[in-house]
Amino acid sequence: MTSTQVHSQVFTRAHSIVFMSDNVRNTLREVIRENGISPDKLMQDWNTIELGIQTWLRSGHLNSIVVEFFKPGASEASARWEFPIGYTGSGLDDDMWLDKNYLRQLIAKAKRPTSDCTYRIVLRKDIGAETVAGFTDCSFLSTGQMSARPAGTVIATGHMTAGATYWR
Repeated sequence: MTSTQVHSQVFTRAHSIVFMSDNVRNTLREVIRENGISPDKLMQDWNTIELGIQTWLRSGHLNSIVVEFFKPGASEASARWEFPIGYTGSGLDDDMWLDKNYLRQLIAKAKRPTSDCTYRIVLRKDIGAETVAGFTDCSFLSTGQMSARPAGTVIATGHMTAGATYWR
């Protein structure tokens, strides 16, 4: 492999990481907003969330991004979305997309939190992942009687994908 080919692979992987991170933000914002809750907290915390996402995508340690909707003080989620990360993309460097129409269809099917809910973003990573400032270990809220509905890929690049799982 020539140095130009190596540089090209590194550049396209880095571009995939930025594309994935940006579109995860857009996806989370859409899910939060379409559930009638302000995404302001997401946007205020985005620099820290983005640092975690990009660091762990780069190392291959990020497993999923989760948004849990809950009533303040509750131990059970009112609604939940997961975006599992896959590290096998299409293999085509210029294959990058976000399926917004499909995402909107999924949002329409998912359980909606009540207007008195808030949310939190949790990044699930492998043990041994690099420490990132602003992140601590935590447990997921109970999902009670809800069940997971895996729904396929919503974001894809040549190097990685993000699926969607909503809970009902």
